[in-house]
Amino acid sequence: MLNEQKELYFYTKDRFEEELSRISSTCVSPVIAVRQVVKKAIDKYISDHCSVETKAEDIFSQEDFHAVSNKIHNEIVNS
Repeated sequence: MLNEQKELYFYTKDRFEEELSRISSTCVSPVIAVRQVVKKAIDKYISDHCSVETKAEDIFSQEDFHAVSNKIHNEIVNS
């Protein structure tokens, strides 16, 4: 994982642990649920650590978003 991906991964796992724990592999679409949480984490990260005019894509790329979402999804499915 790249540095930005690691940052987003740990931020999401730390700050949104409760929401992630409610997603199970038997959900209708766990990958969509995970992506919603990761998107929420990106928005929260930007509001906590960046200036008002900073956009999410200035910090995290689509590749970062997909890599983190897929990693968390795989953890949920394989646990």
